[in-house]
Amino acid sequence: MSQAPVPPPVGAPVPQQQGNGLAIAGMVLGIIGLVGLCVWWIGLPCAIVGLILSVLGKKKAKITGTGGGMATAGIVLSIIALALAVIGIILLVVGLSMFGEQIQQEMERQQRMENGGPNGMLEFVRPLLATFC
Repeated sequence: MSQAPVPPPVGAPVPQQQGNGLAIAGMVLGIIGLVGLCVWWIGLPCAIVGLILSVLGKKKAKITGTGGGMATAGIVLSIIALALAVIGIILLVVGLSMFGEQIQQEMERQQRMENGGPNGMLEFVRPLLATFC
């Protein structure tokens, strides 16, 4: 006959299982990195640090047996954030190389219009006249 486990005495500290802080931090930073990509100087560093902490948390999870799922989620989210950041940087560079001169000309035109230079208002009216005349 087996006996039921004896509960600890009243007032005695109950042993608690240790958490995996690295896995939690990596997952949180992976989430922030993914959501924060619209502000790249926040999202990109968070994704990089999140990936590092998640990998360390995964190693710790193999030893302690806790936090493996959170570490995996942090790794996946951080990799997705980094991939989207790389794609965004590539698109930015390609876009600037293709349309950089046109963007610069348009900015100069806008500056002339704001300053009311010699052709300021004329540049605004010229496309309208070309449309109707």
